[in-house]
Amino acid sequence: MSEHQSALEQHLEHGLSGTPTLKAAEQHHYLGTFRERVWLTISVAQLTDDWASVFERVITASAERVVFFNGNLPDEVLRPYLRLAAQHQINFTIKTGPEFTTTADSLAIVIAAKTAINEPVVDIAQRFTPTPATPAPANQPWWQRLFHFGKEG
Repeated sequence: MSEHQSALEQHLEHGLSGTPTLKAAEQHHYLGTFRERVWLTISVAQLTDDWASVFERVITASAERVVFFNGNLPDEVLRPYLRLAAQHQINFTIKTGPEFTTTADSLAIVIAAKTAINEPVVDIAQRFTPTPATPAPANQPWWQRLFHFGKEG
């Protein structure tokens, strides 16, 4: 918009094309929030690891946290994190617009503050280590399970 437009012309322009947004690409990447408000991010590729305990620790550390979920992902992927957010009564928003992609480097979860915090490192893998997957119990013969052979302790 030029600075010579009247207020009426500006109002009509906003009505036709929508209100201009600041840093639109940044907001699309961070699921609708600004980078300076972000505490922690989990990408789509990182959801293959179990980050639930870290997620729970971060969202309960402060009452000022808000969580954004990429709603274009399958429900089974986000369910453990949605359940934790609801359990701890954390405000969350599920974003489902076409601008929120589901590629491996897209963000699946963003934990943010309501105001700017300027956290230097926001990637979960750079700040924490994932919880190792629990190994499945080894198949033992029935007689070992019955008499507890091979158990330590």
